[in-house]
Amino acid sequence: MQELIFWLIFSIVAATLIITQTVAVTSKPTVPQLTSIELPDLSKKDPDAQLIYENEILSEKLSKFLEGKVVIYSLGESSGPTFNEKSIREGAQQIAYQGLIAELETVKNSLTAQVISLFNEERAKTMSTRIAELFDQLYLRITFDDVLAVTYKIWKKSKGEVTTYYYLVIFDDEYARILIESLATDLIQELQTYGVPFKDLWQKALDEYTAQRGTSHNQ
Repeated sequence: MQELIFWLIFSIVAATLIITQTVAVTSKPTVPQLTSIELPDLSKKDPDAQLIYENEILSEKLSKFLEGKVVIYSLGESSGPTFNEKSIREGAQQIAYQGLIAELETVKNSLTAQVISLFNEERAKTMSTRIAELFDQLYLRITFDDVLAVTYKIWKKSKGEVTTYYYLVIFDDEYARILIESLATDLIQELQTYGVPFKDLWQKALDEYTAQRGTSHNQ
C-alpha cells in the first residue's frame, strides 16, 4: 500500500514538472531580430580616406534597429585645392543633402499615389499639391535641421594639393512623419474620416521605397 502511494505521489510530481517546463518553453518571449545596416564605409574602400567624425549616438541607434527597418541615406563627395578646405567640406555636405532629397522623391510619389486614390479627381489634385508643398518644406529643413538629416560620418582624403571630403547623412523618417503631422493637421484629419491613419500611409511609402531602391543607394 505504501509503495502504491509512493508511486502515485511520484507520478503527480513528475507530471507537474513536465507541464511547468512545457509552459515555460512555450511562453518564452520572441527575441526581436536586429539587423546590421549596410552603409558606405570609405575607410574600407579607400585606405587614404580617414574617418574624422562619427556620430556615436547614431551608431548605437543603428545597431539596435529591427530587421527590415528602412534607412534612407546619402553620401556626398567634394574635392578641391587644400587651401579652400572649408568650401570643400561645405560642398560635400550640400551634395549629400541633395542626394537625400533625390531619394525622398520616391517616398513622396508613393505617398501621393496612396492619398489621391482615396478621393475624386478634383479633390485628388488638391491633395497632390498639398503633399508636394509638405515635401518642399521637408526639403528646405534638411539643409539646416540636423535632427531631420543627421550627419553620421565624415571622411577626409588629402593627395598632394587636393583635398576630398565625404559626408554620410541619414534621414530620420520618424521625425519627418511627426513634422508632417504637425504641419498638416487638416490633411491628417481628412484622412481619418476615411479611416486611414497617416502613419500607415507613411510606412507603406517607406516600404515601397525599400522595395524599389533595395541596396542600390547612391554609394
